Amino acid sequence: MSLITLIDGVLLLAMIGVSLYGVTALPPGARMPMHFGTGGYNRWVSRNVGLTMWPAGGVVIYVILIVTSRDHGTHSGSGPVVGLTVALGVILVTEIGAVAVALSRGRRG
Repeated sequence: MSLITLIDGVLLLAMIGVSLYGVTALPPGARMPMHFGTGGYNRWVSRNVGLTMWPAGGVVIYVILIVTSRDHGTHSGSGPVVGLTVALGVILVTEIGAVAVALSRGRRG
């Protein structure tokens, strides 16, 4: 197992952990901000949909990384592998921000 694969696995587990935290911290009727396209959060979805979408996207990227890392041994360069690892990190940070926004929105009213 390469270091990149290990980092990707930790990022994916962190996404799942944030979602599990969100399930326990947010009330059932809570709405989650989602980012579709440019311009920041621009849609609100139910708590369960929001908390499922980030890890689901992370799993897709993780599978792509596993397939790419197998091919990486044959070809030189690490561009796509590192780029997708960065994407996992960005998704994790975005998920954390969305949970924080949903929590603060719930406290305001």
